[in-house]
Amino acid sequence: MFLLRSARRSDLAAVRALANHLDSPNLPKDEAFLEARLLRSERSFALAGPPSAEAEYQFVLVDGTDEVVGTCAILSKHGTPDMPHVFLRVCQEHREAASLKIRVAHLTLQLGSTEDGPTEIGALVLRPDVRGKPGWPGRLLSWGRFAYIACHPASFERFLLAEMRASLTPDGKNRFWEAFGHRFTGLSYAEADRRSTIDKSFILDLFPSTPFYASLLDPAVAEELGKVHPEARPALRLLERAGFHWIGEIDPFDAGPFYGADQSEVVPIRELWRGAVALHEPAADARPGMIIAEEQGEFRALAARAETRDGELLLSKEARDRLELQVGDDVGLAPLPISS
Repeated sequence: MFLLRSARRSDLAAVRALANHLDSPNLPKDEAFLEARLLRSERSFALAGPPSAEAEYQFVLVDGTDEVVGTCAILSKHGTPDMPHVFLRVCQEHREAASLKIRVAHLTLQLGSTEDGPTEIGALVLRPDVRGKPGWPGRLLSWGRFAYIACHPASFERFLLAEMRASLTPDGKNRFWEAFGHRFTGLSYAEADRRSTIDKSFILDLFPSTPFYASLLDPAVAEELGKVHPEARPALRLLERAGFHWIGEIDPFDAGPFYGADQSEVVPIRELWRGAVALHEPAADARPGMIIAEEQGEFRALAARAETRDGELLLSKEARDRLELQVGDDVGLAPLPISS
């Protein structure tokens, strides 16, 4: 039975190994970065406060032997005066020449930024050999972080953002950056990606401030605007089922799309149920859900069949033991996306 829990500093080696599968600004292959992230995460879980750029929540998914097989994160505040959230807004402009009876539509890219940004979810990695195994590990990893937000809504911004992974070439380059960003900055994609983890001002300083016509790009590059990496499509489908939608913006580095939703639109947040653990077990055909427990700053969640009855939650003894729950303990239940 897989368990999603708050990460600890002792998980550093396992999280570092998982970062090898992603190596993104949110989860780089940088041990010092990850160690600092885990330290901030422990502080954040221990004392949940209002949205803050210092509040970062790292989760790990462990299997039945307590081996870490996945990770994900919530960044409470993405976009501050020191580190603004930058994006390219994708718009459509219509032009018409009446004398020629010609009407055309152009996609335009407009640089934008905010110093009062949303909460960002990200850094989701599931070990390839675990995907599709019984127990819904990928779905628990994706939706479990929303269950935490549901328990602490005031610690996060109302709007939630997900930056989806874009496609890269086999040698680690990004076609959009080579065609667009590199021309304005002179930096390689790898250099810009690394720099962006500590400073994004160079984007605001060097990118064009006026709208840029995407039709000036090579058609093959323009076709990739807002497209996600094939490996990220399952994660995107889970986000869409949770209530996320494309917000008309792309990342200025790789043209990956930004998806977002208000907390009130996110299914596992909106439909959180709270009650007490019952003595009895659920019916064999009870619907699976995410069962949530918290104690002294530690968050735990798992996916199992459960049933609500008269303010109590019926779940198996195995689930109770895995969550370290006793009959009568406070518990939460949130939906799990199991149907196609």
